[in-house]
Amino acid sequence: METKDNEAPITCSYDDFEPFCKWRREQARDLLEVHGLQGFKKEQLKVRINNGTVLIITGERPLKNNIRCRFRKEIKVSKHCKADEIRAKFGSAGILRLSFPMKTSSASTKLRNESLPSNYLVDPETSACYRLKLAVAVSVPVLVMAIAAFLFKYCRCVQVET
Repeated sequence: METKDNEAPITCSYDDFEPFCKWRREQARDLLEVHGLQGFKKEQLKVRINNGTVLIITGERPLKNNIRCRFRKEIKVSKHCKADEIRAKFGSAGILRLSFPMKTSSASTKLRNESLPSNYLVDPETSACYRLKLAVAVSVPVLVMAIAAFLFKYCRCVQVET
């Protein structure tokens, strides 16, 4: 197709955004929900894995005139994940759901749980124990400071009177 010499080439501008991601951990797999993709069609999204270590999620769609909306999300894949079995499903509510199946091994599960931040490993018993330890750790210094303040004032009053 020919263009006239006096016509300027059409340029596109992009509206980049960062979609909200929500992780859920289950026994045999991790689940990732990518929110904020309303208006996208399945064909406008790409999910690929790079060398079995990085999952790359991209999307691009037209907004209006020469403006396009796009995003790019890179996620490091756990070494405990079966990278070749990762699955993605795009729903009508604009949520992309990805499933990361985990390798099954008791040693692998233990290692995986130990590598998680402690807020991921909360059950009612450990949570109650943690709150009790925290309450003791906070109340003991407060009590010591209150006693020290009382003794300081009491000793100071006794010295002034004599």
